[in-house]
Order: sequence, then C-alpha cells, then structure tokens
Amino acid sequence: MLLTELLAIPRLGLVPVGTAGTAGPLAPGAPRTPHIRGVYTTDLPDPGRYLDGGELVLTSTTWYREPRDADTFVAALAGAGAAALVAGTAGIGTLPDALAQACERHGLALFTVGDDVSYAALTETVLAALAGPARRSPGADLHRGLVASMASGAGPEGLVEVFARATGVWCAVLSATGRATAGGVPEVTGHHLDRAHREALAAGAFPSVQPVPGGGHLTFFPVQSPVARRPPAAYLAASGDFRDWAPGVADAASEVCALLAMDRVARQESRRIEERFLRESLTLVREGRTDAAEGRLRSLGLTPDTPLTCVYVTTTGSPYGAELAAVVLEDVFDRIPGCSTPVAEDDGYVMLVPGEVPTRLDDRTGDHSAERLDDHPQTAERLEDHPQTAERLEDHLQSAAAGLTPLLVHGWAALGIGGPATGAAGLRRSLDEARHAHRIACLGTGTVRTATGDDLSSYLMLLAAVPEDVRRLYRERLIGVVERYDAEHGSDLMGTLAAFLDASGSWHRCAEQLHVHVNTLRYRLQRVEQLTGHSLSTLRDRVDFCLALSIT
Repeated sequence: MLLTELLAIPRLGLVPVGTAGTAGPLAPGAPRTPHIRGVYTTDLPDPGRYLDGGELVLTSTTWYREPRDADTFVAALAGAGAAALVAGTAGIGTLPDALAQACERHGLALFTVGDDVSYAALTETVLAALAGPARRSPGADLHRGLVASMASGAGPEGLVEVFARATGVWCAVLSATGRATAGGVPEVTGHHLDRAHREALAAGAFPSVQPVPGGGHLTFFPVQSPVARRPPAAYLAASGDFRDWAPGVADAASEVCALLAMDRVARQESRRIEERFLRESLTLVREGRTDAAEGRLRSLGLTPDTPLTCVYVTTTGSPYGAELAAVVLEDVFDRIPGCSTPVAEDDGYVMLVPGEVPTRLDDRTGDHSAERLDDHPQTAERLEDHPQTAERLEDHLQSAAAGLTPLLVHGWAALGIGGPATGAAGLRRSLDEARHAHRIACLGTGTVRTATGDDLSSYLMLLAAVPEDVRRLYRERLIGVVERYDAEHGSDLMGTLAAFLDASGSWHRCAEQLHVHVNTLRYRLQRVEQLTGHSLSTLRDRVDFCLALSIT
C-alpha cells in the first residue's frame, strides 16, 4: 500500500514531522510516494540487516543517547529501503531534533504518534490494511473482542474499531436516517455515503451492495429496531462488496449489528418509564392541572420555566405507518440535547424540544447535499454553542425526514412545529399550535411537508379546518373543468392561472414571466373564465381561484 493510503486511515493518528514526513522521501532518485509492504518494530541502534525493504518501522527511540545515534539509526533504515519511520517518545520525553534532521538528510518519512497509542494495535491495523478484506479472515478471538468492547462501554465506535482491526474492513455506523454516528470509511465522502444509503433503502433488501465513485462499493447491514413495526434502528456501512470478503467476515459484520441492536434494546427499556410519565404529563397539561403537570415535567428533566417547543409528526404511505414518524423524532432526539422522548399520540408522535440549548450539528442538515469539511466525514458530530432556534429545529426535522424519503414513495411526512412557550399553560398553547401547524403541513406538496406556528395566520389555517372531502369537492367544482381541458388539449391554462395570481393580477408582469404577449395571456385567461363561469376581474373570484389552487 502507498504511504498516502496509510495516512488516510483515521484511527492510526500518525503526525508527520518535517517535509520528509509530508512529501515522501527526498533522496535523489527515491520514489516520492513510498510503498509499504510490512511492519517492523525495533529498538536496535542499527537494525538495517533485519529489513527487507518497504517496512513501516516502529521504534520507541530508547536507543537514542546523542545526535550521532540518530544518524546511524536512520542511515541503516534508508540503506535497507525502509518506507517510513514512526518514532514514539514515551520513554525519552520529546522527539530529538537530531532524529528529524537525520530523516531530512536521508529522505526518510518520519511520523510520531501519541503516547497512548499501542504499537501492537498499530501493527495489527496496518497489517489488516495490507491484507485487505478479500484475504483476511476474522481471528478466533474476534467474538471475545467485540463482546469485551461492548462490555467496556466503548459503544459503537469501539465495535467498529475492533471489527476493522480484525478483518481489514472499514465501516461506519449510520442512524436510521443515514446520519453517520461512529466509525468511518476512508475515501467515501458524506455526500456519497448519504446517496448510497438512500439507494440501499430504496432497494429494500439487505445486505445491500451499492456502488460509490472510484469503482468501489459499500455493503449495508441493518441493525434491528428494538420497537416493533419500525424500520432498522441503524445501519452498518462497510467498505467493499461482502460477496468478495474472506469467509466469516460477513458473519462478523452481522454480529456487530446484533451487538448494536442489543445496546439499543437496553436504551429503549430505560425510556419506557419516561414515555409513560411524559404521556401523563401531556394529559395533565391539556386538562389545565398546572401544578401537577409542571411537577411531572421537572421529574423528567424538562423545566417548564424555560422555553419548550412542541413538535407533532405523522407519516403516510409507508409500510411502517406512523412508526416512521417516531424514527424522524428519535433522530432529532439524538442531535439536540434535552429533548423529551417521542410519545405516540393519535396518528403520529409528539416531542418536546428545549427552546434554547447548545445544538449538536453536523454538516448534512437541510438538503442532504453538503459535504463534510474534513477528509473523513463519518466522524462523530461536533457540539457547537449556538442557541436552538425554530429555524434550526425545522432544519433538523426536515433533514431527518429527508433521509427516509425512499420509504415514503407513496406518501409523505407532515411536520408541525408549535411556538416556544414557558409554563404548563404556554405548553398547552404550543401543543395546540403544533397540531394546527401539522394540519396546514398536510395541505402542502412534496414528500416532506413542514409548517410552524407562524403559518397559523395564513388562509391555509382556514382550509386545514375544512374536512378533506369538502376541500376536494370545492376544488373540483371550481377548477376541475380547467384541469380536464388541459388534459384533453395539451394546454396549460392551470399554470397560466397560477402565474397570473402569483403576479397579483398584473398582466404585464405575468406576461413577462411566461414569455408570452399580453394578448395571448388575455386569451388564455378568458378561456378560464368561460370554462369556470368566474371572472378574474373581481377580487372575490380571484380569492376563490387562489384557495382552489392551494388544495392538492
């Protein structure tokens, strides 16, 4: 493997020293990017006769006594064709300047690592990378290592690290919505990981192999949800095609998923009591029992004296039904500290969000198209000290729902966000606002539909209060004939009508936007008036048309 590939492995923590460590060997005629063919650990003052060439040499530097020792040691490595040197300083305190200078003279790449890095683990990681997943089978002690890692509290990050060292397969743990939470796959950006995850969801069968730019592949394994009727709670995205792996590697990946699922079962059990208490708290809020409600909320760590925002989410058209709404909220729960657990209510789920808290941010909020800023996008999220605002909460909700769009191909997610409020009485108002905002969101278009308390002053609020069958009848009676005319004649009278209303009835502005002559525009709208029996010259009829076009 190339030295540059070694530097791309995030867990090694190699720090280059000097220009030789960053640009490769500098000796005349030496290759600029050395190939690593093995690993050798030594503290001999002159280890040259034990090297075959191409080794990554590891040393604790205990052989160093004076500057000429460094020149003797480095000259021996360079003469034997070593690829690079990793020098530890635990035994001597600091890296000798003479060692860095000797590496510069002999063109040997020099690196340091932290004192907490085990050379045994470093050797195992490099050997795994050299072997590759197609040739490296899991060791006999992999199962014990995975279980010990989970028992030690290392969590998902520890699991994927143990797995990668034993198999040579790099992998990332993704949330149910595709957000990277642990591990990493070198050379795969956040954008490409996100796209591959969506393709895997759309395919529906697991393990799912998806291509990534550069000719590589990712294999997605599901992590079973601890709650019935929900999609996988997480995913393991592993580098390569599992069908090309050595025997036992795919089974080991499945074991990692099983341990991740066990961890989620334990967390889910601890949240059941919180769900029951929160449901009781919301009942007390609606009944106006202020003191009891506030006391119950405080027992859950939700302080009514600080702003709380209510969110109500439903999902339709998915084989998972309303349970997909819970997945959306749980993703936000993991990203915003202090949220309540999601609670089932009617056809959806409710969650309370602190109004002003530090927010865990990643660079994939919003439209899921942003790249991470670092070279390995699957690293843990950063905690930034920005106040939680309604806009940021809306971004998080839309981001989470957008990650599940492949499961909503026959429906949509409707997100209603109330205003921040304090006290039980204020929280009751936020709950009502979230419900009403949700009804407005359902009138929208697209797979992810969002409305907030600010939308409650819109005419859409009145439409949301009208039964759906009445709304559809209203639209059909007014503009259904125009839709049928367009379908039969291949015209676009509906688009012309919408553009005219968007231009506030300005003939010239509408004609410019449609790139047609004003007379053409007048002819089209006259045809609309003839078909519907309504006049666009009166404000009342224009309002009727506007309302009808708002109904989907």
